Amino acid sequence: MPFIRVELDTTPERAKKFHQRVQAGAPFTREKHQALDDAWSQGRTPTGVVHYRGVSNTHPPTLKFDVEVSLEIEH
Repeated sequence: MPFIRVELDTTPERAKKFHQRVQAGAPFTREKHQALDDAWSQGRTPTGVVHYRGVSNTHPPTLKFDVEVSLEIEH
């Protein structure tokens, strides 16, 4: 299945805390749902698989996720 990149806006402080939490194995349920909603808003059908990929170097930073999507269904 293909993936699309989703980037969620955040603050530098929150990005640092989030990254540390995820690296320690904590779940990221709220951000996962935000990434899935963003995939839907792009007209893609997410399969539910979301991978955290890190923090961008932009200012303000973004949290980067890869969301698995189905190519067979678009809306």
